Amino acid sequence: MRCTRFVPLLLALSLCGTAHAGTPAAGETTGQGSVKAQVQGVQEKLMGDNEIMALILSLQNDPDMQALLNDPAVLNAVSAGDINALTGNPRFMELLNNPKVREIQKRVNQ
Repeated sequence: MRCTRFVPLLLALSLCGTAHAGTPAAGETTGQGSVKAQVQGVQEKLMGDNEIMALILSLQNDPDMQALLNDPAVLNAVSAGDINALTGNPRFMELLNNPKVREIQKRVNQ
């Protein structure tokens, strides 16, 4: 399924969106293990919810999402888990205001 290209980027958007809003995710603590657990939890919610998957699929032709998916700096930051690089990227942060991305974040954080 083509939407799997979006999952790492949406994971980063969800995690950055939560951090940007200043609201801790459920069970959030400090330390590397908790970050891995948080990422795994978000990934399970993204992949396990049909409504979230429909929202993800609806983003596949979004020009802003495509621009990020074609930006090597963003992809490298996502792969490396470099939250600072992502939050420092205006286009990445702007995507947090996309209504579909906000709906995904809302559903993931329920």
